[in-house]
Amino acid sequence: MDEIQFGEYACGMHRTQSLDYGIVIEGNIDMILDSGERYKMKRGDVVVQRATQHQWVNTSETEWARTMFVLQDCKPLVVGGEVMGEDLGTNSGLPPSGN
Repeated sequence: MDEIQFGEYACGMHRTQSLDYGIVIEGNIDMILDSGERYKMKRGDVVVQRATQHQWVNTSETEWARTMFVLQDCKPLVVGGEVMGEDLGTNSGLPPSGN
């Protein structure tokens, strides 16, 4: 995984048990997956994900990034017979959804 550089803001790596629609309204933001893949997103870009472990990073030292997220409850994700529940990590700042 790429190292986060000085001046970047990143939320903690986390997974919600939901179907998520993320829309970049202003600025640039990177989505990093637990596999290390990094996707650069700009104004107007949309991402759809379901129960994936991910992190959001504003890579600018001077510019805000504004995003909008719509989260819909979904059936639990099962991988290899194991239910992959919500994982908010230790540094995400997100409240639990109750799923």
